[in-house]
Amino acid sequence: MTHRTPSDDELLRRYSRQIFGFALSRTAHDQNAQDLTQDIMLALHRSLQSGKQVDNMDAWVRTICRYTWSNYLAKEKRHWRLADLDEIPSERVLDIGAYEDESDDLLVRLRREVAYLSRLHRDITIQYYYERNSVERIADRLNIAAGTVKWHLFEVRKKLKEAISMETAEHLSFKPIRMNVGHSGSPGPNNEPNSYFTSLLASNICIAIYEKPLTVEEIARQLGTASAFIEDELRKLERSDLVKQKSKGKYQTNFIIETMRSLADETGYFKLKAETLARPIFDCVADNLEEIRRIGFHGSRSNEAFLLWALLPYAIWKQYYQVKDESYYERYAPDEKPDGGKYIVNASILYDDEAYIRDLPDREIVRKYGSNGIKTRDSEMYGSLQIESYWSGMTWRDFNAPDVADMARIIELIDSGEAHNEHDKLLISRLAAKGFVAVNDGKLECLVPFFGADQLGELHRVLDRAFDKIGFKEELDRIYEDTAVIARKHAPSFISDKEIMYKASVDGLTLIFAVLDYLERCGLLPLPAEQEKIRLTTLMWQLG
Repeated sequence: MTHRTPSDDELLRRYSRQIFGFALSRTAHDQNAQDLTQDIMLALHRSLQSGKQVDNMDAWVRTICRYTWSNYLAKEKRHWRLADLDEIPSERVLDIGAYEDESDDLLVRLRREVAYLSRLHRDITIQYYYERNSVERIADRLNIAAGTVKWHLFEVRKKLKEAISMETAEHLSFKPIRMNVGHSGSPGPNNEPNSYFTSLLASNICIAIYEKPLTVEEIARQLGTASAFIEDELRKLERSDLVKQKSKGKYQTNFIIETMRSLADETGYFKLKAETLARPIFDCVADNLEEIRRIGFHGSRSNEAFLLWALLPYAIWKQYYQVKDESYYERYAPDEKPDGGKYIVNASILYDDEAYIRDLPDREIVRKYGSNGIKTRDSEMYGSLQIESYWSGMTWRDFNAPDVADMARIIELIDSGEAHNEHDKLLISRLAAKGFVAVNDGKLECLVPFFGADQLGELHRVLDRAFDKIGFKEELDRIYEDTAVIARKHAPSFISDKEIMYKASVDGLTLIFAVLDYLERCGLLPLPAEQEKIRLTTLMWQLG
């Protein structure tokens, strides 16, 4: 009996896990992998006993693995051979004989292509070829005719043969695209639609099927992702009407995605508008600032620049929504989604810096037109406006309707001078952290504009008088019309006119950011101090 040297034993132990990993990756079956591992270990043992000098043991083990795997395939050919894909599947084989010299790579590709199949085709393939079930048993399990199962198997063979022969890989599988997703309107109870797009997969599915409807299999191949994952995401998106199923099992995105072309058209338009409107808008507010201060609202003693950062956006926003009557906004308001929200999706593709510099005119200017939200936080008694912008740090500040009610309590404390109870102290501490209030020398102070109901009415009278003199509402009416034209130009034909018009009305508020940018670049609106950014462009009021 011949004994192996200790070094041989050590080598077999060292490579055993690696060999089993190789076997499992090839067979995708635990028991088959163990059988293949045993064959490889035996072949390696024989090669070591032969006394052959091996300079590179890693390479030698890989050679033994591949050689033994090739022999294993030949021995198990009735199970593994990939024969005549053109035949109707009367035999339990998947034969692609033309590729026998590339068997390792071919089986990897075959497993990948099976993963891309739709659910029904994937289930039938696995049941027939891997679980070894008969056509009749599969038909019984799926409650379909045996002839239908055979037809599906024929379709599977045809698809696999075509896919493996083509061996294509779409760009999205190698370079997934990022998409920024928000909403206009009221979100669903679980923050829909934002919550649907926490992964790259959902975004890239919607991008892949935006301009052209695709089947699950086509999406899977384009994204390089198994169909099972695609199907799961599609179910969620379809449930909220964000994706629609077209004829012949094809899916298409059901909301507008902003591309570089549409972004360039829209930002270019508002840059030109700001060049003609920014200075008149500024004069309407700045020339009347002292009169506005005399209204006596809380926060009126803030510095001039800080007040302008709050009042200019508010003035544009308020004037903009006075142009159309209530019936206009009701006509184009979003319908309720199946998830409970009333919103449209605001989605835009995020490009790399090089693409923006190359394809977006005046990039350094128009990049400031982006926003993380124009937020209204209203209740029966109070209203508010807070705008997330380039100048506030493009963050998402935690600001909700209860904050406005809490600020109203702060105003009561300032006006009455009453002592602060423990609850009041908690409110003061929390609102101070948001930058809304401060305590100086024991005195409570409001740091953002807060208008009482009568004071708000007086503010509107001052602003309306000034803006009426320059015919501002007529200019805004033209912006409504122009943004609708831009939106229709870039929206796919299947998007409803109602959604296009609502999106256009929201996009018209880009004027706010274009005006702020123009005034800041011209030196009329000084940049905010760093400590002011936390409360910048925030204004609150009490309703009558």
